[in-house]
Amino acid sequence: MALWSLCKGLAWACALSLIGEAKAGHEVSYYPSFYPQEIRIEPLDPDAAGREFVNKADPLHAYLGTAPAFAGPPPAHVKSLVSLASLITASVNAASPGAQSEAARCRAIAGAAQALAAHAHIVAHTYPITPYHADYFIHIDQALAHPAGEAGGGMTFRATADGGRLLSPQSSFDAARWDVEVVEVPIAKLLRDAGVGGGIWLPPPWSKEGWFQAYQLLRPAVVAGPRADRADAIYERLIDNPPSAEAERLNLERALLTVLSQGCERAVIGYRLRREFYNDDFSNGVENVVSDAQFGLNAAVAVRTIKLKDFPWNGWLRVAYDGGEDAAWNPVAGFGDAIGRLVWSSVGDAAFLPIPFNSGYVANRAETLGDATPQSSQSMLVPSEALIPQEGTGRIGAIGSGKGAMGKITYRLAASAFQDATEQEAADLLYPYALAFRWGVPGGEVFDPDVAAATKLLRQRLAGVRVVRQEQRTLALADLTFTYRSPVVEVYLNRMSASDSDNALVAPPWSSLPWHVLALMEACAERNIAAFSRAEAARRGIPWLDLVRDKTQIESMTALIGEFARSGYRPAALERLVSEQAATLRWKALAKFVGENGHLLVTNGPYRLASWSPKQTVLAVVRDFTYPVGIGTFDRFAYPPRALITSVQRDEDRILVASDVEIAEKQQRDHRLLRTPLTHGALRGTLAIQPYPRYMVVAGGGEVVAAGSAAWMADGRFAVPAPHLSAGIHRLFAAIFLDGNAIEPSVGSIMLEGN
Repeated sequence: MALWSLCKGLAWACALSLIGEAKAGHEVSYYPSFYPQEIRIEPLDPDAAGREFVNKADPLHAYLGTAPAFAGPPPAHVKSLVSLASLITASVNAASPGAQSEAARCRAIAGAAQALAAHAHIVAHTYPITPYHADYFIHIDQALAHPAGEAGGGMTFRATADGGRLLSPQSSFDAARWDVEVVEVPIAKLLRDAGVGGGIWLPPPWSKEGWFQAYQLLRPAVVAGPRADRADAIYERLIDNPPSAEAERLNLERALLTVLSQGCERAVIGYRLRREFYNDDFSNGVENVVSDAQFGLNAAVAVRTIKLKDFPWNGWLRVAYDGGEDAAWNPVAGFGDAIGRLVWSSVGDAAFLPIPFNSGYVANRAETLGDATPQSSQSMLVPSEALIPQEGTGRIGAIGSGKGAMGKITYRLAASAFQDATEQEAADLLYPYALAFRWGVPGGEVFDPDVAAATKLLRQRLAGVRVVRQEQRTLALADLTFTYRSPVVEVYLNRMSASDSDNALVAPPWSSLPWHVLALMEACAERNIAAFSRAEAARRGIPWLDLVRDKTQIESMTALIGEFARSGYRPAALERLVSEQAATLRWKALAKFVGENGHLLVTNGPYRLASWSPKQTVLAVVRDFTYPVGIGTFDRFAYPPRALITSVQRDEDRILVASDVEIAEKQQRDHRLLRTPLTHGALRGTLAIQPYPRYMVVAGGGEVVAAGSAAWMADGRFAVPAPHLSAGIHRLFAAIFLDGNAIEPSVGSIMLEGN
């Protein structure tokens, strides 16, 4: 109390010192950043992880990527969560004499499906979309009615590590003369190969959708011709101009899967579940645990919710992963392995974050102001002072008069100081655009294929950017007043989809890195010190750019920083936006940072890299009160409620759907699942549960003839208006996504007869 009294009148400095001193943390009612004050990350093999979960002196809190190995059953205080780890495919050898017809290929695929060995975490599943994809409900009838087919006999499998590990011991293998190859494709690899990165540019809004992943996985095997052209046309339509009518869009997504699967060149025959464990001990454990449907505990929202039971506002979180480091630490085209993903999702801070239990995104450092122009046939005029990077050079300049766009999105951004004590400015927001247009255009003065793939959608659709103003808001708590800067930026797009949320993800004006760090990385790539991506580094015979772990690169970059400080260097793209004097100050700040920290991973995220060694990475929380996101922001994503359909009944001119709700109810420091009827009074904690009821009606031939939402009635049931149907038998499918939870949906159905 004495320290608090001394702090009156010195609120900013003392608030920081109070939090710096905190152990259990109850001094102020608002904490910027997230729960743990320190995150320790270390590589452990499964045996070591099993031992560390029962280490009373320094217990392990979570183990990422795989299951630990225990000497017996898992201890009672260790709990687990599952997520989709990989898809298992079977591909037919086009040169095999027994695979020259579609029927023969389909029999070979069916044989591969039957040859899958029994594994604890592998699920036999002969449809490309799984219950861990948010669009599974759209394909529910096809997924459930997709048998493996009649299996061919006497086939030989390609002798690979995957085949030997996944198939039954009775299977026949040959490295040269084979009929079918079985491969396990991790979801993370599938997305990396599709050009969906995890760095400074957001992935496309459909990256977690099953149809997108199925196209990336199956399309390379489709034989060139009309069917391949048809698949490409549907895919491009879904990306560029999806139908606004829901039934039409669903039919298009379903048609894509049909076209991709028809020839049986390659098919999904199963998937692997990732089971990850965490410490649920009453005192030494953690709570508020989030698991992403496709990335498990290694997800940005998971880092922002997890907290220790004994130290709910601070504490030391200990996390381990199953070894294996094979990616450089740079946020342009690196951080692709398990440790890299975890580090970047902690120290970086994207404009929007993936929602764990569907394919949507939640606002983080950006919010849209609701004036997005919907898709239309008429364009709008872009203000002449709006900026656009030049293709090939990245130079940012005014767009000029007479330029049009199909729509506009206005963002309010939550700016904050970078960890080298520089302030976020307009140049920091704009420079990722320049990098994309300079390094992502084939035939330009410089090029990196990974940058090109990650920025393709942005470069195709960006029509202009205008920084409108900077707003300021304050937050008063007791004697403390926090002040936040919020730039307001307009982004113009030359193509708009019917979804405002999808449009917002295309080209948000944001970077968690300051422009001078990006410019330093760019200079390294230009001067052959290192390359942004693994592929480009291999092609050019130079190192993969690493801001932390390569001492030789750090020394070279430190020398560049000194050179740039002396010359006031700023890249050509920013010459109109940044003065030499301002640039010099930036480089001097960066020189000080690398001298004090020994690395160059400077961000404005919630954690900073405190130390790194091959045995341990330590991330320290950033309690800087310019940081605008506080603890509790994403707590609603922990323990999502789940609907369980109990009945679907015809009632004159409507169909009534009833459901229970499964809720994780908190009991002291633990949770237990409670099942109760879903009513308007059902609460999740203190918040009312928000249902998103969906239905679709499928005709006998597989066409979706109606789709939409349902009305929530006073008695808790959902009413679907009986659709007008043509003659024949139809089936209505219904699901309820509580708070948006679309994973492993409970689906009810009823037969309907048309007139």
